[in-house]
Amino acid sequence: MSTAKSYDTDELYDNCSSDPKEVTCFCGKTAFTIFNGRVRQVRECACIDCYQHLTWAHNLGGPEFPPILPISYWDNDVRMDRGEDNLMVVMLRESGRSRRLVAKCCHSTLMVDHINYKQLKFLLFENACKIPWDNETDPPSVTRPPSDRVFMRDWDDSRGELPEFKGDPSRIDLGCCPSFTNKTNRESIDNPLGETSQSLFQRLPWYSLEIDEGVIPKNKGDWPELKPIEPR
Repeated sequence: MSTAKSYDTDELYDNCSSDPKEVTCFCGKTAFTIFNGRVRQVRECACIDCYQHLTWAHNLGGPEFPPILPISYWDNDVRMDRGEDNLMVVMLRESGRSRRLVAKCCHSTLMVDHINYKQLKFLLFENACKIPWDNETDPPSVTRPPSDRVFMRDWDDSRGELPEFKGDPSRIDLGCCPSFTNKTNRESIDNPLGETSQSLFQRLPWYSLEIDEGVIPKNKGDWPELKPIEPR
């Protein structure tokens, strides 16, 4: 009998601890707690907007990141623990739909909200903040492996060598929302204990880069300055 876990249910994350997880920026000045430490889903993403944002943050001292981005989704039920005054919400463009929470102290990216998440979940870049391991021995690649690789239409060889996808090759997709991901989208949060990312974001200053889609300036000084905008 096969012991392989199904990619169509969250049993792929049975080794992911449900204990609360404290997520921090890289310098440690900013932290929040996710009350349900069991991840909803992990993917690898080639989205140009995510890549553009992390390149901007890295140019300002933010963390390094791989050419294909490991991203994870978590229940939208959090508690801000410290460093709220370090935070700002950054959009690539006012017309965009992703809102990214950035720590001004070290330009770690701590949360991403999108209208399609329906206030049920938020996104973390696994390499852009510090997320605890699920146990003392197994790295996140074991306890919360990617179920698929998406947005390959945005891949560009200028990023470097394309890493091999270690999951099911049939789950590599050009778009963002292949039908096989629908089975992992839980439609509720049981017994929430904290606040949502939206309520946190509304207390913070918002900015937009107003940079054209896909543009990656070669020089640090060529990136536009942040423009203050009203919360959305």
